Amino acid sequence: MELSFDDFMGQSAHTAKLRADFSHGKNVHAYLFAGPRGTGKKSVALLCAMAAVCRAEEGKRPCGVCGPCRRMLSGTHPDFHRVVPEKGKQSIGVDVMREALDEVGVKSFEGGAKALVFPEAERMTAQAQNCLLKTLEEPPAATAFFLITDQPGALLPTIVSRCRVVRFHPLGIQEAAGRLEQLGIPHEDAVKRARLSEGCVGQALEIDGARLALLLRVTKDAFSVHAPGDALAVINSYKEDKDGQRQILDVLETALRDILMAQAGRAALCEGLYAPEAERYAKAVPLSGGLALQEALTQARMMLGSNVSFASAMEHILLKISEEYTTWPW
Repeated sequence: MELSFDDFMGQSAHTAKLRADFSHGKNVHAYLFAGPRGTGKKSVALLCAMAAVCRAEEGKRPCGVCGPCRRMLSGTHPDFHRVVPEKGKQSIGVDVMREALDEVGVKSFEGGAKALVFPEAERMTAQAQNCLLKTLEEPPAATAFFLITDQPGALLPTIVSRCRVVRFHPLGIQEAAGRLEQLGIPHEDAVKRARLSEGCVGQALEIDGARLALLLRVTKDAFSVHAPGDALAVINSYKEDKDGQRQILDVLETALRDILMAQAGRAALCEGLYAPEAERYAKAVPLSGGLALQEALTQARMMLGSNVSFASAMEHILLKISEEYTTWPW
């Protein structure tokens, strides 16, 4: 499926404005795209950059077929630059920033516009941000900057103030599922992925069969703990599965989010997404119990952050589940 602004009209109320501005060459020099991961920020930035370098007539950009558009799509356009950390480093340092800004300071290779995209702008150090700030205050002609982040609070206020802020939001579950179906995902799988990602299509596309299988396994194991003695067998079943250990709390957090919604009467659990044991828990245990389990899960995360073993953190959660079973058997 071809990349189009129409695919992202639901993500941001400002997308139509972006398309109009870039299609007619009326864009500003710097944009901050902020919102949860997987809401289309990077794709929209690519479309805007394509429109900026496109050779089609005004109002029909990006055309997707001219030489600059094709080079943008293939990642070979010489005037399009991604600013990311150096290999092996977590942050975008000032040296990387200076090198990137040197690229836009020279004449365009194709005689048109230039674009710089920062896929994870929150990774910029304060020194790198201050270096960028000087350029944003006096931007080179025909150059567009795209700062993309799910953590806008990590950016200096002075950086934010020099950008036009565009906020991206998740789609509704049904709308996200429909979009996933357009991308070739079967209906039932699309609904599951949309629910798990809370409407973030990009995140939904990253969910594979292994993730769904792990969700079933973990919810079956956890909500089958009816007595303290049951916890050890569950913990031991993950002893050798290091990847599973890294994901298990994420999976439980995802399941508990939906369970709390069901306990509050706001939405039923998605059929087939969680083990029957979890569904029975959601029906038998009141919202207060779910909130208590959420607190136990939060404490378990803090334990892991303090270098407590996975076994001890997991035991803390499972003992809470067994405690609830004595009061609200499911």
